[in-house]
Amino acid sequence: MNTVLKASVAIAVFVALVSTALYLTGLHENPLVSGPGFLVLVIGATVAIVFWALKQSAGENGYGRQLGNAALIGLIGGVLVFAGSMLLLTVFPNYLEEVKTAQIAGLEQGNLPEERMEAQIAQIEAVTPVRSSLQGTVGTFFTCLIVGAIVAIFKRKKA
Repeated sequence: MNTVLKASVAIAVFVALVSTALYLTGLHENPLVSGPGFLVLVIGATVAIVFWALKQSAGENGYGRQLGNAALIGLIGGVLVFAGSMLLLTVFPNYLEEVKTAQIAGLEQGNLPEERMEAQIAQIEAVTPVRSSLQGTVGTFFTCLIVGAIVAIFKRKKA
């Protein structure tokens, strides 16, 4: 298996494992853990995995090829994250509703103006399994692309 594919699979497996662990421990119902906490973990792992992958191919690829590798990792990884997310939301059909309920409860405890709270609640309620999975796909792709653009400056074949 080549490095791009290994990195893509590693990202998708990490996201699936963290998501499953959140559900099985009940932490998915904690808005701080399931929101920012989840993102910090997943983005941190993605950064590390892209760095590792580009380091592996640095001796043979220039900047453009390294950026292309990062984009491919994001594209393949994003598709795998989508599939994993849809599978998780099928296996645990209450997952998304429980997250949404917890997010709404958290909003209601805050001091937001009524209009803003209603708008936020409408956004939360509009999230579907496909939309949630697509957000993961897009996030994975752009995280890989941005990290790749930076890492490729330093981890590339020098002219």
